Amino acid sequence: MSIKIKIREFKDLQSLPRYTYILAILTILGMSTGLYRLYAGLGATTNLSTVFPWGIWISFDLTMVAFSGAAFTLAALVYIFHMHDLHSAVRPTVLFGLLGYSSVLVILFFDLGRFDRFWHFLVYPNLTSALFEVSWCIAIYTTILIFEFSPVVFERFNNKKALAIIEKITIIFVIGGITLSSMHQSSLGALFVIMLPRVHPLWYSIITPEFFLVSSLAAGISTIIIGSYLSIWMYGRTLDQKVIEKLGILMPWILGFYLLMKIGDLIFSHKLGLLFTSGIFSILYVTELTIGVIVPLILFSMKSFRKDRNKSLIAALFVAAGIALNRFDISWFVLKPLHGITYFPSWIEISLLIGVFSGVLLVYTLVSYYFPVFTETIAIEKKQKEKTYPAKVAEAVTGD
Repeated sequence: MSIKIKIREFKDLQSLPRYTYILAILTILGMSTGLYRLYAGLGATTNLSTVFPWGIWISFDLTMVAFSGAAFTLAALVYIFHMHDLHSAVRPTVLFGLLGYSSVLVILFFDLGRFDRFWHFLVYPNLTSALFEVSWCIAIYTTILIFEFSPVVFERFNNKKALAIIEKITIIFVIGGITLSSMHQSSLGALFVIMLPRVHPLWYSIITPEFFLVSSLAAGISTIIIGSYLSIWMYGRTLDQKVIEKLGILMPWILGFYLLMKIGDLIFSHKLGLLFTSGIFSILYVTELTIGVIVPLILFSMKSFRKDRNKSLIAALFVAAGIALNRFDISWFVLKPLHGITYFPSWIEISLLIGVFSGVLLVYTLVSYYFPVFTETIAIEKKQKEKTYPAKVAEAVTGD
């Protein structure tokens, strides 16, 4: 019997997509450099300094938090605004949000000079620090995401009692999650409000917290749309086009409001002229607004784009690229150097980042393969039964 089980498990591994093996190798290599960083210290393994204590790792964290905002954005739409026709996207989105926030916590662990004291914020509160609030919110919200994803696990093992209990209290946790996520999305922006001497005037604003919050809504919706396309390639399943279209209808309103905030801030802060006199920074700012706001605003306003899956993907990719550029701009590219000191990440910083991101994709693939994550989505193409994810889930649940 044990031999039969082992052979079956080996066949299961063989049926995994080939790219999972590449992701596994990249994850192992990346985390290996991470272990060396813990052993040798930040100074010997990174190009971080007292002038640039934040580098590519923090830029990645800010970007990943924005995209992981898909979970709280969709939760608000489904459970608060009762858009229940979007429910099919909840499980895949919550899983991505959970893994996204987990990757942020992993990167922060490696980014600490005294990583052995990562737990200090839990028992040594600094109530005047924005980072203290961010740390608590991210930690608690990650826990809430684990709860929101738990029905997938209980369904996998056919635990109906646990499912019934969770269903009754889900709304409480959803409201708490939306509140916490909104708080830390904006608090991350607040970190740059106190960096007036370092942040370029085009990006410095007293309402940066609001910029971060509103842009995270757009990032979240774009993440869902992009994920629905990737799931076709990865699992042969996706969201109904009506779901994509409904999400697309929301985008012009969010992007339009964000654009008005940006332009209004430049006008009332008397910084509009800097758009034409700041050299490379003018190019960065205009590029950020053009590809991340103006172009997708126009595209999502067109009904033909919202109704077409491929066109919706193009518009969502524009949004994602613009928001990623914004987070890297404000946390790295536009920070003023001091005493001639500049920053560019070391190969260890890049390697660890690749390893963590590969780990997110690897775990997402494995969890989706063995658990009923895509049960509410629709099939796009037929595959061999032993390699089809829905067949694997049905087998797991029924015990066949």
